Amino acid sequence: MAQKRVEPGRQPSARVVNSSKTSSKKGFYLFVAIVAIVGIAALSYTASKSKSAPPITLDPSLPPVTSQGYVMGSPNAPLEVIEFGDYECPGCGRFAELTEPDVRTQLVNTGKIRFRFIDFPLVSIHKNTLNAAIAAACADEQGQFWPMHDLIFSKQDEWNGEATSNPDKPLKSYARLIPAIDPAKFDQCVDTRRTLGKVQSHLKLAEARQLNGTPTFIIGNKQYGLIGMDEFTKAVNEALAAQDSAKATTTKAAPKTKKP
Repeated sequence: MAQKRVEPGRQPSARVVNSSKTSSKKGFYLFVAIVAIVGIAALSYTASKSKSAPPITLDPSLPPVTSQGYVMGSPNAPLEVIEFGDYECPGCGRFAELTEPDVRTQLVNTGKIRFRFIDFPLVSIHKNTLNAAIAAACADEQGQFWPMHDLIFSKQDEWNGEATSNPDKPLKSYARLIPAIDPAKFDQCVDTRRTLGKVQSHLKLAEARQLNGTPTFIIGNKQYGLIGMDEFTKAVNEALAAQDSAKATTTKAAPKTKKP
């Protein structure tokens, strides 16, 4: 029986040894790669958490600010409608998106009413609402409250408490969509929270009326929750009719002055 030939200087087990070393190196490099990936993920998570803005809380120590909210429409309109709203409130968002455009076109722009928005931040359930209210007030400093108001509500799903822990970032980006806003001034206003006192003054107006939900509309001498355009128009017409009736009654009751 022929013997297996072995070349001089060559070990029969060399191929097995080299294969084992290669496998070991591959395992080591795979381990290093996994550790690197986990490390990068951890660093990214830590960095994202560190960039999150600290939550804003009410500050009763701030000096009182006198403000009655934000108004659109003619000062000579026969009726003022007030909305107490929360930027993170889904119902307020639906009104702003679906009904308010018609309110502006059919009632405000025609001079039938003027419309006032007053912050009513429900801080116990909406953790990012103060950020939005402060941002809107910062836009108001540059005369751009209503464009910011509209953007905040239309993009509510991007900055609300369920979407992000750093709402200032998207809120600042919205300011850059409004040409009349100076971004640097806006950012500085948001970062310093200097409009918090103004927002708190609006909250006090809501509390003084003992309101318990948003949106709440004051139309004439009645309060309404979330309503559609038909109900809104009906409420406005009833309030105007009540005002006219009261004026007519007052005129009839006024004593006539006798001529000398």
